Amino acid sequence: MSRGHKVIWDTLNWQFEGWIVPAKSGRNARIVVAFHGFDRSADEMENFMPLFCENTSMLSINLLHHGESKPKDGMHNYSMLEPNELLDSIKIKIAEEFGEARIELLGYSMGSRICFKLLTESPNLFDRIIVLAPDGLRKGPLYRFVVNTRIGRFCWSLVDKFPKTNRRILDALYKVGVISGHRHHFGRYHTDNAEIRKRVAYGWAAHKMFWPELRDLANAMSQVESHLIFGDRDKIIPEKWSKGLKSELAKINCTAVKFHTIDSGHVMRHAATVEQIVSAIKP
Repeated sequence: MSRGHKVIWDTLNWQFEGWIVPAKSGRNARIVVAFHGFDRSADEMENFMPLFCENTSMLSINLLHHGESKPKDGMHNYSMLEPNELLDSIKIKIAEEFGEARIELLGYSMGSRICFKLLTESPNLFDRIIVLAPDGLRKGPLYRFVVNTRIGRFCWSLVDKFPKTNRRILDALYKVGVISGHRHHFGRYHTDNAEIRKRVAYGWAAHKMFWPELRDLANAMSQVESHLIFGDRDKIIPEKWSKGLKSELAKINCTAVKFHTIDSGHVMRHAATVEQIVSAIKP
């Protein structure tokens, strides 16, 4: 049974929705700030509370354009959130809800990218970072095309305008073997539903500034306890995407950052998988 409750708070330009889970012990000695994956929700991150001690509370935050996290009235849907504004809002909310405490970061998939950027912006603020199936180590081709090019944004507008045509094209490409079953499923998932198409367009744009430079990320992770968890069957974010970060860590002779591979696909919220993660990161 969930022990959490919803909270909503504002900054100058943004509204954030979160999910607070109190510490089992009743003492807020530690706070874990968590971010979920694309098209998921903040309350889902409560599944990962077994990764933390009984004196740890959680502030899980909905990504923008998920739930009630969104730009305030007068802001364009394509507006971009600045990392320091998110950091400031987190500090204010933690002080309001918990008082002073040690802070950790937890990210799943796209939420890991948010954690990476927050860590590089303020490594002294955090004691530990745990990222699961971590996005942010390499930009996928669909992201680069849709977010970083004008033609990509134009094509995405056509997908939104003509979803049935897009579906027929994807199905035809899969049928003749141009794209794999995984890419076919990935493409259909992100384009079949109007709400998801909006999250792709607005959500990816809103978090455009949350891409860390791997050199900066390696330096920041060398300063805190760091764990990266990959699923050995994950076709969305495979472990091989960590090669660039490992190279940057090697340049600064850092061996303290831990990379773990578990028996899992991309989904990691189920109890048996959480138990694997607990075993992987325990001292």
